[in-house]
Amino acid sequence: MNLDTISQETFNLIKSTITTGLTTGTGVFGVDLIDLVSLVPVETPLRDMFARTTASQGATVAQWRAITNINNQQPSPFVGLDTAGGVVKTSLQDVSAPYQVLAAGYSVTEDAVALARGFADAKAIEIFYALNQWKIMEDKALFGGQSFALPRPAAPTLGDVLTGGSIAASTAVYVGVAARTGSGYFFAAGNSRGNSANVTTSTVAAATHSVTASTTSVRGAVAYDWFGSADGTTWYYMSTTSVPSYTVKAIPVANATPPTTLPDLSTTVPTYNDAADNGSAGTHEFNGLLATLSGDYSSGGPQVTYGSGTASGAVFIDNAGGALTVSGGGISQLDALNLQMYNQNRLSPTAYMISSQEANTISSLVLNNPGAVTYLTMNDPNGRGDIAAGGSVATYVNRSKPGAKIRLEVHPSVTPGTIVARTDTVPFPGSNIGNVFSVRCQRDVYDYVYGSDRASGGPRVDGESRSIETLVNQAPVVNGVIQSISA
Repeated sequence: MNLDTISQETFNLIKSTITTGLTTGTGVFGVDLIDLVSLVPVETPLRDMFARTTASQGATVAQWRAITNINNQQPSPFVGLDTAGGVVKTSLQDVSAPYQVLAAGYSVTEDAVALARGFADAKAIEIFYALNQWKIMEDKALFGGQSFALPRPAAPTLGDVLTGGSIAASTAVYVGVAARTGSGYFFAAGNSRGNSANVTTSTVAAATHSVTASTTSVRGAVAYDWFGSADGTTWYYMSTTSVPSYTVKAIPVANATPPTTLPDLSTTVPTYNDAADNGSAGTHEFNGLLATLSGDYSSGGPQVTYGSGTASGAVFIDNAGGALTVSGGGISQLDALNLQMYNQNRLSPTAYMISSQEANTISSLVLNNPGAVTYLTMNDPNGRGDIAAGGSVATYVNRSKPGAKIRLEVHPSVTPGTIVARTDTVPFPGSNIGNVFSVRCQRDVYDYVYGSDRASGGPRVDGESRSIETLVNQAPVVNGVIQSISA
């Protein structure tokens, strides 16, 4: 440095920063940079599990024809001598699944790439992050996507409770409820169509009333939005539950925030609409696993709202907001599901697809109930000093088909309160079903880069991870669902 070139003003600035000794307050320290880290979990077991196939030609839908089980409608095989046997009956069902686009976009400027040089590859990170988010969203869509509307919930039944809230005596309370699809749970506000009812609280003086509200479960719904009103005209969102019941503790005067107790629930606040269904049917969605089981099939093949076509044949058990229970050494609801599925198909499920809530519940029920588990004494005496606490249930024995074991699989895209009994193979003669479930692609996931222009901003790269696909469920009849399970 040439001291002759330093002005007196520069010396004055330097002197103003001088302190006795050197401390951290002087600002003389290095910058220790570590690698860029990500705290985004990318757990997509459902999309990683299903086989992926490519269509042989372009089409708007995947189509197939299924022979359905009508064994109990066949003629008697007993005929007299010299008499022809009865002709067996055959039932055919046309099925179609629409192809839809899944996409997750990204944008990175060239300046951002330059400024990150030496620390991270900004473009690569953005593309990789978009792909990961696409995988997460595809996993949710494969479970909860739905192209048809849910049935409208019944008007809730209300009950006055003298304690537990802050509702004044002799106050009218209006409550509305709407049902959500799986995709509505994850991506949007779900079905905002509601049914209202009202109750006038009792006339005791205490202003501590609460109101219980309940409705019947909607087939295929994974959650319920609850709305409240003081006059039946102005409505506010109160909460979302995984079971068809809710307790109103106060008449709302503003929209609430969706609860954080439901994992991955969309943060979009739903709005009340009593006139029409404007939320549960996904115009650009394919039907995910749950929808392929809960919906009906029209004569032409597309799926339609339950009750308006031919039922899928899947076994549905409504737990009506109750908890799982232990009985006879097992879980009552699982045993009932297994029995119905065996009586219908002579098969045992491959796995129970459950959320972490049900995984914890099942393990707690079994391990806390001596009648539900057998403990074996350890033969290794050294093991007594190395005992592992806790435990979890990994498989379940199907008592309706002795010897068959069913895996318990925790899926982040299975919503709390729902259990899906999935059957992966159908070993019937001539079934022609290699995989019950598969992802059929017109074009599997790829990276598409858009062209940039001056009008839309500076130098940058815009693109997206994108696919055209649908879920194919060739045998909904061999699967089952338990819904509306409380924690």
